[in-house]
Amino acid sequence: MQDTIQALLALQELDSDLYRVKDELRRLPAERATRRAQIDALVGRRDETHKRALDLKVKVKELEDVSTVARQRIRKVENEMAHSRADVALHAAYAHQIKSLKKDISLADEQALTHMTEIETFEAEEKRIQAEIDAAEKVFAEFSGNVDKEMATAQARLGELEAQRKQRMAPNIEPEIFQHYERLLQTREGIALAALEERVCQACYIQVPVNLYVRVARGTAVVTCPSCDRIFYVAGA
Repeated sequence: MQDTIQALLALQELDSDLYRVKDELRRLPAERATRRAQIDALVGRRDETHKRALDLKVKVKELEDVSTVARQRIRKVENEMAHSRADVALHAAYAHQIKSLKKDISLADEQALTHMTEIETFEAEEKRIQAEIDAAEKVFAEFSGNVDKEMATAQARLGELEAQRKQRMAPNIEPEIFQHYERLLQTREGIALAALEERVCQACYIQVPVNLYVRVARGTAVVTCPSCDRIFYVAGA
């Protein structure tokens, strides 16, 4: 059984590197996607800010139209009023109408001025966000280029390690033991074996019973940690 443990240790040396390389190949695209999403969120904020400014500009135009129509109406009423001085009641009605129209103009102008101030605020915010996007895009472009280079290097390294792994595969490892080893690689972050030193598992640091330590030391069977399930070996054995 010692031959099996030694074969697994030889594989573990490669598989630790394999796990790190595969993790790198997973991590780099995920990190790039996260950064891209952050920039896209900024773009969304910029577009929403731009839209709010445009909506307010439409409202300002509508208010300006209200003022224009009201002023045109005032001129018409004033003209009619000039020809009705003899009719006191009609003259008073025209005067009231003019006063009401001027009030509408004043209210429309006041609302338009408020909206114009808001538009300036939104446009300044849009400009600030755009500057942030430009800076982020520049950093992202450099980061993305580095990711491509690192992934190419990692991919090449992965191919080398997988080729070496095939060479180190020992035919005398029992299928059941090998399947357990492979499963541990996935669940234990690439570390399927653990040294047992002075009855302490060097992976999860629990202390095992004496009889279990003796079984590991004798090397007559594959023994796993009762806590982390890793395959035990005695360091230096």
